[in-house]
Amino acid sequence: MTFYDDPRFGAVHSMNLRGKAAQTSVRAARVEADRRTMLRAVTIKDWNVFFVDGATTTGTALATKFKMCIAKSVAGTGTVTPFGTAYCGTQANGTVQDGSVTETDLDAGDDLLLTYEAGTALPAGAVQCEADVSYVERYT
Repeated sequence: MTFYDDPRFGAVHSMNLRGKAAQTSVRAARVEADRRTMLRAVTIKDWNVFFVDGATTTGTALATKFKMCIAKSVAGTGTVTPFGTAYCGTQANGTVQDGSVTETDLDAGDDLLLTYEAGTALPAGAVQCEADVSYVERYT
C-alpha cells in the first residue's frame, strides 16, 4: 500500500478556532483571537463563524459591521496575510455567518490565525465565537 492509497486522501477535515472580544472600541490594529500551528501540509477550503454569544451592532451598512479574518503566518516570519473574511453585523446567539475564502496552502509549521481586523468597531458587550475551518491534507 502506497501513501496515496490511504482512504483519507482528499477527505475534508475540520478544525475550530476560538475568539472572544470584550470591549466596544474601534481596533487600531489587527488583534489575534486564536492561532494554530499546522502539524502537516493542508489546503484551507472554507470557513464560517459560529456565535456562541451574539452581538448587536447599529445599522446595516458595511461600515457598521465588524470584520473577522482567517490568516496565514509563514513559519518563523511573523508576517500575517489574511485570506478569508467574514463581515459580521447583529448576530443572535447560536447563529452562523458564512465567510469568504481564497483556497490557501499552509505547510507544516505555518500558523492559521483568527483575527479581528483593524478599523473594526466591535459591538456592545462581549462577543464569543468559533471559526469552523474546513481543510484537506496535502500529501507531498
